[in-house]
Amino acid sequence: MKRILNPYFNETIPHEAKIFNLLAFFGMAAGIVFPILIIILKENIVTAAIDFSVALVSLALLIVARKWNCYRLCSWIFIVIVFFIFFPSMFITGGGYKSGLVYVFSLAFFFTSILLGKNDRSIAIAIEFVLYIGCMMLAYYRPELVHETTEESVYFLITTLNFVIISLILLSAFLIQARMFNERHDQVQELNRELEAQNETLAQYDKMKSDFLATVAHEINTPLAIIAASSNDTIDLLEETPLNMDEITENQEIIVMRVKAIDNILLDLMDIVAIEKGRIPLSQSLVDIGELLKSSCDARMKLPDRNGNEIVYDIQAPLKKVWADQHRIEQVVVNLLSNAIRHTKDGTITVKLTREKDNQIVSVADNGEGMDSEAVKAAFTRYTSKREYYWRHGIGLAVCRRIIEAHGGEIRVESEKGRGTKITFTLSESNAYE
Repeated sequence: MKRILNPYFNETIPHEAKIFNLLAFFGMAAGIVFPILIIILKENIVTAAIDFSVALVSLALLIVARKWNCYRLCSWIFIVIVFFIFFPSMFITGGGYKSGLVYVFSLAFFFTSILLGKNDRSIAIAIEFVLYIGCMMLAYYRPELVHETTEESVYFLITTLNFVIISLILLSAFLIQARMFNERHDQVQELNRELEAQNETLAQYDKMKSDFLATVAHEINTPLAIIAASSNDTIDLLEETPLNMDEITENQEIIVMRVKAIDNILLDLMDIVAIEKGRIPLSQSLVDIGELLKSSCDARMKLPDRNGNEIVYDIQAPLKKVWADQHRIEQVVVNLLSNAIRHTKDGTITVKLTREKDNQIVSVADNGEGMDSEAVKAAFTRYTSKREYYWRHGIGLAVCRRIIEAHGGEIRVESEKGRGTKITFTLSESNAYE
C-alpha cells in the first residue's frame, strides 16, 4: 500500500496535488464498489455505468496529472465531467433524495473550493449550485423522472455507503489540510527564527560598523588635533624675535610623527579592504629576520613617543634567511612594537627570535597594562573598538594575523591584566637559505 500511495502523497508533492490525488483515489474506489453493489442488488444498470465511468475518469486523470504535472487542468476536467455531469445524472438515476446522493453535492462544493483558484472557484461553485438546485427541483416537481428502488433496505444500504465513503473522503481531506497547516506553521516559525537571527546579526554588523567608524575617526582626529596645535604654535613662534629654532624643530618633528601615524592608519585600512576582497599581495624574497627585527625596532624606538620604555633584544644568531615579504613582516613587527609601547610606560619591551624545528619564532613582550581574557579573545578580530578591549585603532592585529597566515605561519597572544602582553608569531624555514 505504501508503494502505491507514496508517489502521490509524499512530502515533496504540493498540497493541492495531494488533495486532487485523494479525490481521484476515492473516485476510483467508489466507482468500483458501487457498480458491484448495484449489480448484486439488481438495481438501475445506468447508475452502475455512471459510477464505473467515474472510476475510469479518476484513474486517467490521476495518471495524466502526475506524468505532466498539470493538476490544475486535471482538476477542472474532473469537476466538469464528474461534478457537473456525472453527479446530477447519478442523483436522477440513483434514487434522488432517498439514495443519499445529496451528500455528494456537498462533497463537490468542498473539493471545488480547495482545488481551484479564487476566480475559477467562484465560477465553478456557481455552476454547481445552479445544477444541484435544478436537480432537486426536478426530483420534487417531476418525481416520475427519478428512478426509485422498491425496497427500503436498498435505500438504507446505499445511503449508508454514501455517507461512510463521503465522510472518509472529507476526513482524509481534513487531515491533509491539518497536516499542511502544521507544516506551514512550523515553516513560518522557522523562518521567523531565521529572520530574528539575521536581524540580530545585521544589528551586530551595524554596531560594529558604527564602532569601527567611531574608532577610526577618533584615531585620525587625535593626531590631526596635535598637528593643528603644533602648526599654530609654530606660526606663533615664527612671529617672535629672535626665533626659537629648538621649539619650532620640536613642533615639526611632532607633526611628522603624527602624519606618519595617520599614514599607518590609512595603510591598515587599505590592507583590511584587500583582505576582505580575499587578496593580500606578497612580494617575497630571502630575508634575515634577525636583522629585520633590529632595524625595524631601532627605527621605531627613535620616535619621541616611546613612553620612557627600553628595548631588550634576545636574538638567536646566526639563523637561515627565510622566504618572506620584508615590507609586510616589518609592518607586523612595527605594529606589535607600537602596541607594546602604547600600553607600557617606563617599562621593558623584549624582542626575541628563536628557532624551533623548522620554524623561526618571533615574540614581542612587554610588562605593561596587559589585557583581560575577553580582550585576548577579541585581539585578532577585525574591528575591536570597545574601550576595555582597546588595542591600537582596532584593526592592526587583525592585519598582522592575516599577513602571518599568508606566509603560512601562526600568531598568538598571551596576556594578563596588569602583568603585560606577549605576542608571538612563526615563520617557516621551508625554502630558507643558509
